[in-house]
Amino acid sequence: MRLTALALALVAGSALVGGVAAPAAAENPLCSSVSADSAPDTVTFDSGPLAQLDVRRAQLLVERTAPAGPPVRVAVLDSGVAGPHVPVVARHSVTGRTAVTYYHGTAVAGLVAGDPREDGTAVGIAPQAEVVDVKVYDGEDAEDGETLTPDRLAAGLEWVAAHARELRIKVANVSLAVDPSPRLERAVRAVRRAHVVLVAAAGNRPEEGAPFDEDFADEKAGPGEDAAGILYPTSYPGVVSVSSTADGSGATDVTQFVVENSRTTVAVPTFDAVSYGLDGRPCVLEPLATSWAAAEVSGVLALLWQRYPDENDAQVVARLVGTANGTTDLRSPLVGAGVVQPLEALTRPLDPSRSGEVERTVATSRGSTTATAPEPPDDLLAATRDDAVWWGLIGGGVLVVALLLRPVLARRRS
Repeated sequence: MRLTALALALVAGSALVGGVAAPAAAENPLCSSVSADSAPDTVTFDSGPLAQLDVRRAQLLVERTAPAGPPVRVAVLDSGVAGPHVPVVARHSVTGRTAVTYYHGTAVAGLVAGDPREDGTAVGIAPQAEVVDVKVYDGEDAEDGETLTPDRLAAGLEWVAAHARELRIKVANVSLAVDPSPRLERAVRAVRRAHVVLVAAAGNRPEEGAPFDEDFADEKAGPGEDAAGILYPTSYPGVVSVSSTADGSGATDVTQFVVENSRTTVAVPTFDAVSYGLDGRPCVLEPLATSWAAAEVSGVLALLWQRYPDENDAQVVARLVGTANGTTDLRSPLVGAGVVQPLEALTRPLDPSRSGEVERTVATSRGSTTATAPEPPDDLLAATRDDAVWWGLIGGGVLVVALLLRPVLARRRS
């Protein structure tokens, strides 16, 4: 069985040599290559996706307009979260281990709610949110037997469902993919019944020899490819399935990095994303991956719930999907309803019902009425014309009578 997380096998440029992390570059280190004892490194640019999505304006809007209330909490089901720059408020490990030795979970959590960098540059999309760390695997090395399995992911989701009310968990992020299982399906349903939005990665293009390679090898890419029914939990109903784009338009062909998935809900750019590594410092993530995309959307959902705290899970998802730059009627297997637009989602005057339905309205001017045919203008000569007609008829009648009587009158004279 393919029990390893898809995300783990798709770390392009992973700098592991003999099981030991290679030295990080002096500038712009990859998150996958730094460790807790790496030398200080520097990221020389801002996060590309946050700039393309205009996240800073969205954050300022929420800061100004969101009602006072407790922070939104996001459960991150991954390899564990380390470092001082991600606000973790609760932890749970299904592996029995608490040490964080693999970067993936920290990078995901940093994209969701990481603190700004020292110069104030944003890292996390929702820095006011809080993270619940749910450790469902320890690392990518299968030798220790602690890699990701459907049962371990299901156990983590079961814990989230059981503690969602107590811990005020609103979003559960799963930047992973595994095979399906009955227990995993039940766990997904339990999370949904707890009114937690479950966000999952739509699927990366696997490298040769990696899990799911036989399904999505490069030569198999093209029309008809579909990750739905193969990758889970992204394929389960009710899951917000997120894909990655190269930029904010979603128009670039990215199939060398991601797979097509008819279950895709929305997409976001991930190129040049910046998060935090195991050394607690900013680092750069591999160019395009649906793991990072899912994390970014979880952050946007946290912003939405911060501004609309009285809405339920269906309503905040309706705002997310209904304001993407595509169409909800004809979804693309690469971008779903389109690329997420955080400012639009926060400001467009939608009024989703409790079931998540959004009425389509047509703008009309205030005080408008049903259109009718125009009234004809007043005809000031109408009465005169009517009189002329009648006089003409009378005159004509007199003339006819005179012509008829003329022979009679002539005989009388004679």
